[in-house]
Amino acid sequence: MPDRPTRATSYIDVAALRALVLDHQATGTVSPELARALMAIAGGVWDRYRFTSDKDDFVQEVTLHLMQRPLEKADAQKHVFNYFTTCAIRFGQKLREKATGDRRRFETYAAELVEAGRELPPRRERDERE
Repeated sequence: MPDRPTRATSYIDVAALRALVLDHQATGTVSPELARALMAIAGGVWDRYRFTSDKDDFVQEVTLHLMQRPLEKADAQKHVFNYFTTCAIRFGQKLREKATGDRRRFETYAAELVEAGRELPPRRERDERE
């Protein structure tokens, strides 16, 4: 079992996060510290829930998502850490549902074509040339 990160390495100071959000709202730019905090939140959500099979892709997608509308709507007067965590979890659920739907759709695609009496598409371009 992999070592779990200690609280000191993965802890995000709520007051510092609130200050970073206020700074973003004042300047309109995302500081590297704010980006690191959002990446840490996304990484923590993946460690807990494992919405996808690849942590790096999940962290990148969730961080990009958090830097858009959730960051603009964040209310610094409320608990912004809870808000970003909730947004990351909901986005992770959407990613899982999308991946499940895509897998199910591709698994049944060939069977549906055969039932309909249509030809299966060639696997490679060279199959078309032969």
